[in-house]
Amino acid sequence: MSSLLIPIQMRFGDIDSYGHVNNVTMLQYLEDARVRLMARPLPAGAAAGVAEGATFRTLLGDLMTVIGRQEVEYTEQLLYRAEPVSVRVWVSSVGGSSFVLDYAVQEEDGSRVYAVAQTVVVVIDRATGRPVRLDESQRSLLEHWSDAPTRFARRPAPAEA
Repeated sequence: MSSLLIPIQMRFGDIDSYGHVNNVTMLQYLEDARVRLMARPLPAGAAAGVAEGATFRTLLGDLMTVIGRQEVEYTEQLLYRAEPVSVRVWVSSVGGSSFVLDYAVQEEDGSRVYAVAQTVVVVIDRATGRPVRLDESQRSLLEHWSDAPTRFARRPAPAEA
């Protein structure tokens, strides 16, 4: 698996009145992992045509990213604790002007998974707000972090026509 494992330090304020991590806070954990993946320097020889130390952020230049869609499936309650929880993040799909990040909010060793999630990230032009096609270096860097898509256990089957 080509993924990045990000430790997230929980705060007591992350807990809601039910005693578990609030659903909005879970999205913040995903955001933290997403931002750190996009700022992660690439090791030498990791992606064809991409310089060592490049990050997705640097390859974007003046372009920006926006979130097109997010989906979270909560698999187990995450209760407050002093030890960090880990977020595993990877790229599951690369499209024309967008890509999909998948996540597992889990114990560091993967023994328990509290949530799985997906985010569609769209690259846009700051001035026009319109989507911009990913170039070859951006694609190559994203593919360095690629792996199979998350399987949502509780996703309903599509309705038959």
